[in-house]
Amino acid sequence: MKTEDTIRVNALPVKTYRFLKVNDSALAVPESLVQYRDDWSALQIVKPPLKRHPDQRGGGASPDQNPADDPGVSLTRSPFSALPQEIREIRTGMGEAADALFEEAGIESALLTVSAFGATMMLPAEITCGSSALSSLVIRMEAHSEAAVILDIRGGETGCAAAKTFFGLSVRVIAEQGATLHLILVQRLDGRVAHFEDIGAVCAEGAGVDMTTLTLGGGQNHLGARATLMGDNSFFYNLSGYYCGGSASLDLNFIADQQGRDTISRMIFRGVLTDRASKLFRGTIDFKRGATGSVGDEQEDTLLLSPDVVNKAVPLILCGEEDVEGRHGATIGRLSEEMLFYMCARGYSEDDARRLIVQARLKSVAAEIPDDRLRWEVEQWIEKEII
Repeated sequence: MKTEDTIRVNALPVKTYRFLKVNDSALAVPESLVQYRDDWSALQIVKPPLKRHPDQRGGGASPDQNPADDPGVSLTRSPFSALPQEIREIRTGMGEAADALFEEAGIESALLTVSAFGATMMLPAEITCGSSALSSLVIRMEAHSEAAVILDIRGGETGCAAAKTFFGLSVRVIAEQGATLHLILVQRLDGRVAHFEDIGAVCAEGAGVDMTTLTLGGGQNHLGARATLMGDNSFFYNLSGYYCGGSASLDLNFIADQQGRDTISRMIFRGVLTDRASKLFRGTIDFKRGATGSVGDEQEDTLLLSPDVVNKAVPLILCGEEDVEGRHGATIGRLSEEMLFYMCARGYSEDDARRLIVQARLKSVAAEIPDDRLRWEVEQWIEKEII
């Protein structure tokens, strides 16, 4: 690579007019990329499994137990380039160019296999100032398993003198028959960090992913997610919250690829833009032929707090099947004068009223974090850092 290469990511499934500049986005990549130093070795089981498959023996793991010692949760490693074909073929939101970064850098993937029911796992990542790192995680949910996996991404060190910090994350999910994964990604990076999250999931019959993302920091952020609903009655639920201030940017590309019958997708986005921030949202519901009886819904609601922000939204429905139901929409707005008047009449200053309204929007997403301690930390961070 050169000193800084550029790749194209977050492509729309179907291109629109080029002059709109929304078909895809450029991602500047540092010359040298290395393995993230921890790479999820600090995995914690914060809530033990409730039960296991009928053919498994033993009780749940204790909260401080090494997951490698627990037959319901195992963590192994494999070079990204040596992952099984079924995993490598999972399509992600950011696309093949992002995959190539991991192969060229020789990144190892952590493979998390879950056969238990009811476990909650925490995967903290503390990003070092000045580093340029990648991390790859594969989650396999075995048949009829259920778990919550929380990725807590923070760091970059406020006031860091380094020219640039870069962190890229790849998450791939296989949800076998009847399995459910609750995937939570919380990002609280310093405002000068360039960061991306690239997610792909494949869901078998009756399986699904219920995802929550909360983007609160970072300077240049790219987030792509693609859920392929192959099995009948599979599902993808997503709730995303974001806050962009200063000169930060956020580029989103979410795709629900609905192939099986009676599949369900629901994608909700709640965001706040202020100062000179910019955001580009792409949300696609793609009903493939054979997806009879399927339902898809995507809604984005963005609150604009400055006349200098740049906000673009591309909600899209593609339909190759007649017997489906799809809804989409994107709304933007400023703080309601009526709401401000109501709060000011009850003793709040206008600045305090604005702050409370914005924080409440973000806290409504943080409320979905299943770990009490992390949820409290994030709520405190919102109160301290948000305007």
